[in-house]
Amino acid sequence: MPSAPDFEDRVADWLSVEEATARVLDTAGPDRGESERVLLSDALGRALAEDLHATATLPPWDNSAMDGYAVRGSDVAGASRDHPVVLRVVGLLRAGDLPSSPVAAGEAIRIMTGAPLPEGADSVVRREDTDGEGEVGRVRILDDRDAGRNVRPGGQDMRAGDLVLESGATIDPGVVGVLAALGRADVLVHRRVSVAILTTGDELRPADRYDDVRSGAGIPDSNGPMLAAAVRAAGATPVVLDSVPDDRGAVVDALECAKEAGVLVTVGGASMGEADVVKRALEDAGLALDFWRVRMRPGSPFSFGYLPRGERRQVVFGLPGNPASAFVTFELFVRPFLLRVGGHRRVARRAIACRAGEDLKGAEGLTLFTRVVIDTSVSPPTVRATGPQSSGLVSGLAHADGLAMIPEGRGSAPEGSTVDVILLGHGTSGPPVPPARGAPAA
Repeated sequence: MPSAPDFEDRVADWLSVEEATARVLDTAGPDRGESERVLLSDALGRALAEDLHATATLPPWDNSAMDGYAVRGSDVAGASRDHPVVLRVVGLLRAGDLPSSPVAAGEAIRIMTGAPLPEGADSVVRREDTDGEGEVGRVRILDDRDAGRNVRPGGQDMRAGDLVLESGATIDPGVVGVLAALGRADVLVHRRVSVAILTTGDELRPADRYDDVRSGAGIPDSNGPMLAAAVRAAGATPVVLDSVPDDRGAVVDALECAKEAGVLVTVGGASMGEADVVKRALEDAGLALDFWRVRMRPGSPFSFGYLPRGERRQVVFGLPGNPASAFVTFELFVRPFLLRVGGHRRVARRAIACRAGEDLKGAEGLTLFTRVVIDTSVSPPTVRATGPQSSGLVSGLAHADGLAMIPEGRGSAPEGSTVDVILLGHGTSGPPVPPARGAPAA
């Protein structure tokens, strides 16, 4: 990759969102040797580093899908309340029991949900279709609708030797359940990548200096904690550095503190102003800038490149300092990169097609990402902006269910029109929603 021009001579690349995403992800790939074995209880959010096959058949036998009576279907054919079929009850099976005798013609065994089906039985009659053994040792079958039904076949879930989970699967609560069903107490996962987060700006105040915010002498450093949480949610390990003022020496010292991290995320100092010392400090450290500027709003002054760190390269993301800009650029570029290098097979958020519940303005020549609230009580789901969309505002991030994408050239999304929305991590409440046409799977 050719070295970048001097800072003052740098011409903005103005990539499209798609071009920028491709440039970032083309450089990302998990180190296949970087894996570790962790306890199942510690595996949530990690990516599997091995294919896993079933070593047992589940369920191991045919079993009952409900409480009732295990019978031969031929015995209950034609049963009705006017013409009940009377069977002799010869046993009881609970979940965890093993059958000790078969079901012969004219017989029934009382059975609980999950209990193995005894030999000879091919049906389970639900209890409400019987008299509940009004006569001890005998049961009257009052309906034949369950003949041949309510039996869960053995091996329906998995059979020994089946490929159940592939390397790269993200371990979520459902996958944890599958791993437990496979008998795994531990699992091989890709190592977490470490991400140093450097926020800059004379005006920033951490929580212990919030009195300055109250007096109007500073603004809260919301980006640091927000991005640390986003890094954790992407399965990586945040290394949060103290925010530093707009001083090149202070930035240089912070870069030295960040040198062991696999990835560096800088926040602020992303434009070309004289006070923007971050890029100058990075270039002094040997930054090879891949690109700077993306045709999007918020977050256009986003950058991506590398710092030499001995025999390796440290990936460097330059995020704008406004909270909404930092949030959106992390979602679009940093998060998928971290997932990819963390070994995850799926790195894109799910996108769905929604109806604009109000006029959503676009931005000429830019792809606009509007923070929206999704109403899933209607079909198709309807979206409205969270409120004012200035990139310096932070409160709307807490209410945003997704990012409505208004592509460059579209101009706007009038009320009632269709707009694609990227779902954010906390998801939405309400009924399922249809996927957007051509949208990548999450």
